[in-house]
Amino acid sequence: MAKFGDAERNIANLFQLGTCFTLDSITYSVVKVGKPTCKKGEPKTDIYVLAKSDALVEREIKISFKKENADFIENKTNAERAEALFGFNWSQIIQAATASIKPAFENKKLIYKVKGGKTEEGAMTLGWKYELLNKTGGELSGVVKLTRDQIIDVYAGTHLPDDKRNAMVNGSVIQDSGIANYILINDSVATAQDVIDNLYSIDEYVDKYPTVYFACKALNYRTYHDKYDGDRPLSVYVDWTVENGKLKSNLVFNNPLNIKGTQVADKLKEALKILEVKTTREITEDMVANPSVIFK
Repeated sequence: MAKFGDAERNIANLFQLGTCFTLDSITYSVVKVGKPTCKKGEPKTDIYVLAKSDALVEREIKISFKKENADFIENKTNAERAEALFGFNWSQIIQAATASIKPAFENKKLIYKVKGGKTEEGAMTLGWKYELLNKTGGELSGVVKLTRDQIIDVYAGTHLPDDKRNAMVNGSVIQDSGIANYILINDSVATAQDVIDNLYSIDEYVDKYPTVYFACKALNYRTYHDKYDGDRPLSVYVDWTVENGKLKSNLVFNNPLNIKGTQVADKLKEALKILEVKTTREITEDMVANPSVIFK
């Protein structure tokens, strides 16, 4: 199976200039095709097609492409991207989502003296990244409560910043080229007409799949290696402190995506330094305010 970038290019290559296809009983000929781009990040449109009918009626086909096995709607969510997806009250939406599964967070182990599932021995949790999915995604997952219009905005990219809305296509800025109006979830297409026949309008797709899910994935500090996987924004983070000579872990839900991994890791390492330990191997129950967070 082709990788995403290759599959995307293969689909775009089906729309060579002059290629004809029929949509809504009208035959069009391709006059422009390209991948919308911007200086930072990505627009929602993956493949932009401008076509013209014999009557010189123009039609923009702005495709958001997903591979058939894809779960992600957004997997690198930061504050800027969240505002673009959800609008001005993005923080409240994320807080409501994480609060809906608060007990699941509170029951998570945070200090791994031994390997637990996919979490390696020596790990300490810094917090949890925020992802949007088209289906549930594990233990720390749930439904994002959005209106139909908000879900359409998520898939189309209606609230994207101007440079992502009005993206560059083949070197020229095209108004609203970054706002998708169709979704394709099929990478087995062989012709331009196959692509057209397998498209969903954004409205059709939202009516068929009206639920957006979130999943929170742990960002862990690996004490044996003094490493973690990037300075990622955290939807819920662990405020590590030392109080009365004991390591304390407080989960913070009310400041999503504004605190990142490095800030939490630096504070955790400072706490470990106060306790004169470097790895989970050296942490004992009597050093921890709440020993139930230890996986042993």
